[in-house]
Amino acid sequence: MLCRQKIISWSLRSRIQSNGNVVECRQKPQTSRSLVYNQAYNPTWYYTGKQAVFDGKKAIRGGIPFVFPQFGAWTFGPPHGFARIVRWNVEKSPERLPSGDVEAIFSIMDSEFTRSMWNYPFKLTYRLILREKELHFNIGVYNPSKDHTFSFNLLLHTYFKVPDVRRCQITGLHGCTFIDKTRDNQIFQEGRDVVTVCEWTDRIYQNTQPEHIITNVVSGRKMRVQKYNFPDTVVWNPWQEKARDIPDFGDDEFPNMICVESGHVSSPVILLPGTAFEASQILQGGPTSHVTAGNNTNSLLPVSSTSGTVWPTSTGWLYMPPPPPPPPPPPPPPSSTPSTHSSRLHGHCIAQTCTICSLNL
Repeated sequence: MLCRQKIISWSLRSRIQSNGNVVECRQKPQTSRSLVYNQAYNPTWYYTGKQAVFDGKKAIRGGIPFVFPQFGAWTFGPPHGFARIVRWNVEKSPERLPSGDVEAIFSIMDSEFTRSMWNYPFKLTYRLILREKELHFNIGVYNPSKDHTFSFNLLLHTYFKVPDVRRCQITGLHGCTFIDKTRDNQIFQEGRDVVTVCEWTDRIYQNTQPEHIITNVVSGRKMRVQKYNFPDTVVWNPWQEKARDIPDFGDDEFPNMICVESGHVSSPVILLPGTAFEASQILQGGPTSHVTAGNNTNSLLPVSSTSGTVWPTSTGWLYMPPPPPPPPPPPPPPSSTPSTHSSRLHGHCIAQTCTICSLNL
């Protein structure tokens, strides 16, 4: 992730130093933050290509690239959108909370550069929370326009590092339909309880379960992925034949990575003026005995309720009130029927004939 005047490199293996129970996240110029080491944050869990480029002009091959506002090829800009290559603002530097968690907030807004490809005002907020055994990603997209609706795709392109991708198992995809990009975008249904990858794979699974368990059979370690408002899961590995076509991807690196990506890509998000979209993901890593299913779903819920939504901004938190209640229904017509028929007495008569007694008035 590129940040204005600073390089925030929590996901970049070459810029992370680990010593005992501390991971140091270095920032330029000459500043650093020390974060408590945990298994979800462990750099050995995330793949970064040996030939990855860190020039600030091209998306980094590894870590967790941020796909927005377009998934895949794009006529108006780079593949997977511009969020992977623009500089992000640091709204809140890494800070330890009273709970012991470490929080940081980043954002991007529309600029001349983004409007040259996607001519809409927007604000995209990325809130990271580092817990003892978990890494949380809370994402918000806000449409500040008063007049214009826009649509977008959103995806966290997570690269997991594995000893042998052929012995990696993924749960939470059984029964889901998927778009197979290796077979001319044909649609199939997944019949396996546990998905394995043994060939070039590029699939968009639709309406997936809110949780996936990724198991490295060789080591016995597991990674749990929980997601909110991400209906799709992309599974990708270029295999040998496609790895040769990727300039920053080594020909022999495909066995040691698997992408399991939470996203909203098979259909776009449509955002009305003045509204916001929220999504989140939690990664929990560790030995088999330390990863359990379904004990953290409440933390995936957005910071909102019937009383309104709290939205992070560079100056604090923006309160977004709930929509106004619907107007009350009109009062019922009079139920009494006077003995003398006249248009003056009959409030229910809107023509020259009384619809109740069929008398001409």
